[in-house]
Amino acid sequence: MQRSSGRIAFLTMALLALAACNNKDKPAGQSMARVNGQDITVHQLNSELQLLGNAPGVSRKEVLDGLISRQLLMDQAEKNKTDRDPKVMQSIERAKEQIVAQSYLRTKISNIPKPLASEVEDFYQKNPQLFAQRKQFDTKELMIDTKNITPELSEKMGSAKTLDEVQSWLVDRQINYVPSQATRTSAELPPALVKALSDMTPGSLFTIKQGEKSQLVLLQDAKSNPIALDVARPKIEEYLMLQKTGEATEAEIARLRAAAKVEYLNDSDKLDEKQASPVKVPKAAPAVDVERGLAGLK
Repeated sequence: MQRSSGRIAFLTMALLALAACNNKDKPAGQSMARVNGQDITVHQLNSELQLLGNAPGVSRKEVLDGLISRQLLMDQAEKNKTDRDPKVMQSIERAKEQIVAQSYLRTKISNIPKPLASEVEDFYQKNPQLFAQRKQFDTKELMIDTKNITPELSEKMGSAKTLDEVQSWLVDRQINYVPSQATRTSAELPPALVKALSDMTPGSLFTIKQGEKSQLVLLQDAKSNPIALDVARPKIEEYLMLQKTGEATEAEIARLRAAAKVEYLNDSDKLDEKQASPVKVPKAAPAVDVERGLAGLK
């Protein structure tokens, strides 16, 4: 009986030990993967999916594999002491400061009231070119390098009756171009260009210079394409909310600067005067471009 009891006790302990070993190989309930002993949890996966906007086409497995790849790279970086590189440490500290500052701002401006119906209607009435009097412009274009816009090409644009003539002229002179067609509305274009296009008749040719690239354009059609207030309302509310957020951000920064002691040292307040090409530092809340902000209206 004693030998039998001892044998049972031994087998029980052995089974418990084996179960414990097996449990070590099993991931915890919240873990989705284990990389060199480091768990990747469901919370990390969900957080990554949220950052990606939970897009319908995003595969959870692909995101998890991405986290695994990142962990592998992190492990190797730590082995190589990449995380101790001064530039890397500076970038990490900068990212940390931005995250903390933005988080503070969110708490301070979280109670901004939704735009009133009267505010939305007022914005609608004051911007007829974006809504009630919105126009649609259909164009045919040839994109070329700006350096190729010579007096001869400008003369050709002035005398040609069609863009095909200009295209043949470019081919004869072996000037590269990229043809395209576009449909844009007055809500997407600068006011000055909208006015110029509104004064043109279909068939007009003109040139738009944009840095190193320029477009030779044929206006194919221009027609009215208005948007009713009810349709425009959500986009206007979004724009006005963004505008209010920017104003609240600037006001909070102004309040903090007024309460703090800020000193410019070593003539740093004259930095722009000391350099030929001043560095442009974006504001905490950049000004909103109305046309870009409302470009989603179709």
